[in-house]
Amino acid sequence: MQKMKLINSLDMFLRKSLLPLGILLFMLPVACNKGESELGVDLQDPYTFYNGVRDTVTLTAGTIFDDSLWTAGYDFGVIGDYQDEVFGEARATLYSQIGISSENGISLDNEVVFDSVVMTLVIDTVYPVVPDSTPVTFHLIVKQLAEPLRDSIYHATLSSHSLLEDDVCFFDGDVVYKADSIRVRMNESIYPVLRQNCTTEEFLERVKGMSLKLAEYSNKMMTIDLSATNTRLTLYYHTENVESLQYVFVINKEVAHSMYFQHDYTGKAMEAIANHTADSIAGGQRLYLEPLGGTRVRLNMQSFINRFKKEHPWAVVHYAELLLPVSSEGDTHKPVRILANKCFSNGPSVMITDANVISNPYTYSGYDGYFHREEGYYRLRVTRHLQELLRAGRDYGTELYIDARRSTPFRTVIKGTDTDDPVRVVFIYSEHTTQ
Repeated sequence: MQKMKLINSLDMFLRKSLLPLGILLFMLPVACNKGESELGVDLQDPYTFYNGVRDTVTLTAGTIFDDSLWTAGYDFGVIGDYQDEVFGEARATLYSQIGISSENGISLDNEVVFDSVVMTLVIDTVYPVVPDSTPVTFHLIVKQLAEPLRDSIYHATLSSHSLLEDDVCFFDGDVVYKADSIRVRMNESIYPVLRQNCTTEEFLERVKGMSLKLAEYSNKMMTIDLSATNTRLTLYYHTENVESLQYVFVINKEVAHSMYFQHDYTGKAMEAIANHTADSIAGGQRLYLEPLGGTRVRLNMQSFINRFKKEHPWAVVHYAELLLPVSSEGDTHKPVRILANKCFSNGPSVMITDANVISNPYTYSGYDGYFHREEGYYRLRVTRHLQELLRAGRDYGTELYIDARRSTPFRTVIKGTDTDDPVRVVFIYSEHTTQ
């Protein structure tokens, strides 16, 4: 009996004494297995994450005309113009239907008295850039269209055609932008256009639509947010029995829109491709990137692919970046971002595979097409793109273009392939030789 008591006392002692130690020992492996902190990972250059040989891709490059810019269904519309010493003149006009929100049509007969019609435009950006609190004066011109805006070629408006305008002018004068919108009181020429008693389809056919532009040589642009509900046309009216009424006409994304871009490259480097006397401009010294149906840049790595596959048949590419150094000529109006497409043998192109990679830590400013201010160049990660080209052994071209090129005025000049700081792909690779 005494022996059993002794064993029980010893057992209780061991439990009380060793239990905290056991818990501590259990916790230690957990603490040791905790993953490394990612604090500061976005401050590291991606090249530092990879071991291997660093090499540079030699390229051929040229500037081509951006003649396939689709504007139908786009959430933004740009109007205005700019004059540039390198790119010449660019102009943008926005065409829009005027719609009604009711599916049952509209009934505004002669008994309705019109008081005013106000167009509200929510503005996304203005050019030249100013602080939001700074008022800017624009000379706006709004005209009725002479033909209805339909789902047709006019939705893919480029420099080759535009919609005809009527003699009816709804507004021609100065408007002031401040904060995020402008309000325009239309003149009375719009009253008979909106005074309709008809179905929705008949209304679109009769009213046709309107064009919005800025006065020539204003050297200003504005980007209108067509996705905003407050981008609209409001009729204020009254009847014999009701003093204050209003009717909202739709001019936002619920109705058709189209943009028309014009460029004048007279005396400029791009004149040859705009006149179709040349397919491209050689990119030995400069590569020109302009939005609004302007120019794109095409790169090719075929000569590098042939050499590299022959010299390094077992190489594995770990990381690759496309570096686009900006020329001093293009340093004034730099776009926010540059994107890249992969070309195929049959003509169409798609965004490079790297653009679809979500799980990467390098989406901060300075990578993925953004401008790297310290180094003076744009950087695009092209790891998978280069891997695909090496695997296929064939490059049909990589095309560069400005992000949001349908709604931004910003442009730039990239240094060519024969300069002291050329456009290039820098990459890290390793290889194992066979025995």
